[in-house]
This record gives sequence, structure tokens and C-alpha cells, in this order.
Amino acid sequence: SEASGLTTTPRYEETVAWLQKLVAATTELRLTSIGTSPEGRRIWMVIASRDRAFTPRDALATGKPIVLAQAGIHAGEIDGKDAGLMLLRDMTVGGTARDLLDQAILLFVPIFNVDGHERFSPFTRINQRGPVEGGWRVNARGLNLNRDYAKLDTEEMRAMVGVIDEWRPHLYLDLHVTDGADYQADITYGFNGPAHFSPAIGTWLQEVATPAIDADLRAMGHHPSGLMQFVAEGDPVKGVHGWWAEPRFSNGYGDVRHLPTILLENHSLKPYRQRVLGTRVFLESVLRLAGRERASLTKATAVDAAARGRFVRR
Repeated sequence: SEASGLTTTPRYEETVAWLQKLVAATTELRLTSIGTSPEGRRIWMVIASRDRAFTPRDALATGKPIVLAQAGIHAGEIDGKDAGLMLLRDMTVGGTARDLLDQAILLFVPIFNVDGHERFSPFTRINQRGPVEGGWRVNARGLNLNRDYAKLDTEEMRAMVGVIDEWRPHLYLDLHVTDGADYQADITYGFNGPAHFSPAIGTWLQEVATPAIDADLRAMGHHPSGLMQFVAEGDPVKGVHGWWAEPRFSNGYGDVRHLPTILLENHSLKPYRQRVLGTRVFLESVLRLAGRERASLTKATAVDAAARGRFVRR
């Protein structure tokens, strides 16, 4: 993507080949398959760890927070993949962000909807500025993975929930691009707040995470905002309303199982380069936040877990 000036995104095979080369060049990354798609493609996850803690047990023993980030659950919204590839390089062989490995362990799924990703076309999302070609919203069976957390109908989602069950991440990031309202902000994100199933986590995300992430994005020239939806489409004068995510969505699912979850929604009408670079800043900011605020984050999670118990199971 960088070779094209951040206007294109690589295909599945290109992405995997690049990751294999990167992993071979450092001892701090491990590439593992978490499952297989309906069309037989492997869903890959990269584990980044200074301590080479490549199993859940070893990761827990480090005492570092575990951050799980997924890109391409809607494969046409693929900013997170290219931002994550940049970050993995910079954390390791690139050397410009190696200190991030001291902050947290990163689990990164570059392409979650691998079959939808390979339905490549320049006409995937006509209301989105780049990349030049991209994948499709749904999987090979025509199912929307980001409506499947509560049902687990798809092979892909069962694989992802398996990762959550096994690794018990401290933070979960779901990377998207909007297809709705038009506004100035380029990087928007949200979560279920204090009024929902995990009030302590919602408060932490609102009062601790948001100011830190916003400050980092603004420092790099971006315009962050909370998720926005207009009461009347195309007419912001009539008001903006919030959104409570149900458990079929990533951030709603995280809410009911007391997993701090942030939904990133880059603004589709901003250039692909701007969106990818904003996502790169967002990911770095969250990793630093997780390392710095591990104690407060784990405390918020424990408070919610003790208040309601673990009532959501696979």
C-alpha cells in the first residue's frame, strides 16, 4: 500500500506473503492460523511480543495487557489492515516504535473476512474514497460477520470468539469505515457507555481512553470524534443521536461479556491515505494507553465481572 502512496491495498496472498517475510525477519512476531473460511482460506493472526509470549499462558505470565485488533470484518473497509501492517513493521524491524513492545502484547488479525476480501472490485463501495480496489462486506455465504457475535452461525466468527475465549484480551478493537453521514471528523470511534451492561468499563472508555486517544490523533493532524448518526439523513441541523450496540455487534458483544471494546469508524469520504495513517495513530495510541493504564483497566473489568458474573458463553 505504501508503494502506491497509500491508494491501493494488497490482495490476500500478497498480504500473507509479506507477513511471512516480516515474521521470518524477527523473533518478536509469530504468525498463526485461527481458523478456515467457507472457501478454504486460512484466517491469520499475528502475535507481537517482546517476551516471545506466543501462547495465552505465556502472555498472561508477562503481566502485560493483551490488545486484540481485527481488520476487515467488512472486507471493503480495509484501512485497519494496511495500518496494522505498518505498525507491525515499525514495532520490530522498522525500529521506529519498538517501545510499544514494552507496553502490551498485540494480537492482530489483518483480514477477518478473508473470502469477502477476495471479491475484489473497484466498485465495492462507490461512496468510499479508496482504496482503488477492495473486497466485499459479507462473507462467501452472504452473511455479515458483524451481526453474528450472538448467533455464531459462521466459521469465521466461531474462530474469533475462540481467540477471545482462549486469550482473554484486555482490549478489543474492531476497525471499520463508515458508509453514512458526512462531517468534518476523519477518525471516529465509539463503545457502549456507562449506562449499559458494563458501566465501569464504559466509564473507563469514556473518561480515561477517549481523552488520551483524541489527544494523540489531534497531535498528528487528525480530527477525532465519537460515532455520529444524523436524526435526518444528510441534515445535521436536525440533530445527532448516539447508538447503543446490541450483542450481535462487536462492541455490543464486548459490553455483555465485560470485554472493553472500541469500534473504529473512519470517515469514508476522507482519502484512503488519511484514513490509514489515522488508524496507525489510533492503534499506537491504544497500545500505549493499555500499558500505561493497565491497572485501572483491569480494575474496571473486574468490577463489572463481579457485579454481573459471566453470563455470556460460547
